Amino acid sequence: MPPGHPRVARLTPARREKARKYLLAFPDRRFWVRAFTEIRHSQFLRGLRNGPGHQHFIADFDWLLARGKDGTENVAKVAEGKYRDE
Repeated sequence: MPPGHPRVARLTPARREKARKYLLAFPDRRFWVRAFTEIRHSQFLRGLRNGPGHQHFIADFDWLLARGKDGTENVAKVAEGKYRDE
């Protein structure tokens, strides 16, 4: 797998349940297409440009389906273009 393209090795019951909840919260397919498109437009999310404190960061499945420190779902911030390269 090329750098910046992490894969899910196991879809555990906990991951499956979290994914189910997020699909219910964000049911529009276009939302998910936009989120994954935005990942392609972000060197940071793909692990190609990391700053202090994020030296080994890559936006993986677990990070995408989690809430950030501000309480907002990471996938929502990604879909909004927050991490897009300028």
